[in-house]
Amino acid sequence: MEKLLRKSVITYLITFGFLLTGDLITKSLAEKYLSSREVSLLPFMHLVLVYNKGVAFGFLSDAPDIIRLPLILLTPIVALSLTLLYTIRHNDAKNAFLMGMIGGGAIGNLYDRFFLGYVRDFIYISYGKFSWPAFNLADMGISMAIMFLVLKSLLNHSGKR
Repeated sequence: MEKLLRKSVITYLITFGFLLTGDLITKSLAEKYLSSREVSLLPFMHLVLVYNKGVAFGFLSDAPDIIRLPLILLTPIVALSLTLLYTIRHNDAKNAFLMGMIGGGAIGNLYDRFFLGYVRDFIYISYGKFSWPAFNLADMGISMAIMFLVLKSLLNHSGKR
């Protein structure tokens, strides 16, 4: 049991560290190379530097600071606490990996908000009239982890019938 717990926590910390490091490095590179231009990688995927003062995907970016700031600062701290507690409680390396993605992404964006006052986003997807708000590696890690957790939950739930 203790060995399994240790494996889960190590998995969490390694995933957390890789996502956090990768996020901060890619944001720094985006700021260095995209400050005055846009790069099209594919017809629907572009690299363009955007400074996001809002919550997720620019939500509440125009809200007054009295509303926006508590949400911006508390959300990643709560996410980090919950993901680490979940990892310790459930002792599952797969879940620990997903929780590490959420925790690392949350702290990557918190770093930007705390030290810069905004989050650096640089991946922009659009096709025709469809477009998605710019995002970064932290957002991608959090979104993918949540998607896999929901999918896993749905598959487990449907298998119990």
